Amino acid sequence: MNEPRRAVTDPEDAHDDDHERERRGSRRGLVAVLVALAVLLAGGAITYLVARQSLQDLASGLLGSAQDFPGPGQDEVEVVIPPGTSITGIGAILADAGVVASPEAFVKAATQDGRGTSVQAGTYRLALKLPAAEALAMLLDPANLVRHTFTLREGYRLDQQVALMSKATGIGADEFDAVLGGVKGLGLPSWAKRSAEGFLFPDTYEYPSDPTALDVASLATARFTQVAEELDLKARAGQLDITPYQAVVVASIIEKEVFREADRPKVARVIYNRLAIGQRLGMDSTAAYASWREGLKHTNYNLDSPWNTRVNPGLPPGPIGSPGRAALEAAVAPAEGDWLYFVTVNLSTGETEFSSDEAGFARSVKKWKKWCAASDANGELCGLAG
Repeated sequence: MNEPRRAVTDPEDAHDDDHERERRGSRRGLVAVLVALAVLLAGGAITYLVARQSLQDLASGLLGSAQDFPGPGQDEVEVVIPPGTSITGIGAILADAGVVASPEAFVKAATQDGRGTSVQAGTYRLALKLPAAEALAMLLDPANLVRHTFTLREGYRLDQQVALMSKATGIGADEFDAVLGGVKGLGLPSWAKRSAEGFLFPDTYEYPSDPTALDVASLATARFTQVAEELDLKARAGQLDITPYQAVVVASIIEKEVFREADRPKVARVIYNRLAIGQRLGMDSTAAYASWREGLKHTNYNLDSPWNTRVNPGLPPGPIGSPGRAALEAAVAPAEGDWLYFVTVNLSTGETEFSSDEAGFARSVKKWKKWCAASDANGELCGLAG
């Protein structure tokens, strides 16, 4: 016999039943929300994967169908890749120049190779109608970089260095003259004065595309400043009681007078010994420079010019050419000795004799004359030496 249903007469019991029904309803609602969210997320993920695959397929299709030259390449061409150019940008530049068939072909080759981002900025010597992979390989080979260089020579006068720079760059000599007529704006030490004579450091330089005269000249003057700092030129000149500018003047004379490396410090000592006793330096190199400044075709050793140390005492007003590092080093590190004279007795080997008196000097001169008379070739060299 079934028990009769219990009547709910206690208000508290009625409240408990209602609360239980609410909890069951809440649980069912939460489950429904979670199920809906899961469906939504799954659908979004599937949509994302499908979209990504579609984009990949599209990109692959575009690149896979990119036009490419079969090769081999044809005529040579120079191409400039500016700094910061992307792989896509490089592809566009190459396509515009006719090197590759399409930007897409280059992007595909660079992507497959993995070294596309290693291409450096610069000017490259390439070829027309190259397969994209070959064009990339040529861009990655430093041998294909076009390097614009010029070389300045030890002992050359400013006008001679200007001629070298003008020939290499195609920039007019007058533009260099305008820049090098003074020292401002060239990055030289504060003690540099007059013109840039003596301050174009002899070396080989690489200049950028489409340079100005200032761009080119500043490479050499900046190098001079660097070397002067490395040699501590100012402080070491002070130890000799001369200015750094005077040290450059001395170095320029050494550069023109000396044949052999070992003789440079000795010639520096001869110069300082003569200056100390007030004796004229008597350097042929300064007479030649003075004559050139006066527009003479041949050296006048008796020319009355402040640049001619055969006539006037002391150092010339400025450098007579571009000294190299060894000459600058010798100017601030002279050898120890009491020499007042030196004579190069063999112009072929550069053999030079040093003496401290006129008798020793006379013997060296006699030896030099004998060498000059030994052959026509020797005599020609002696005549050219003045």
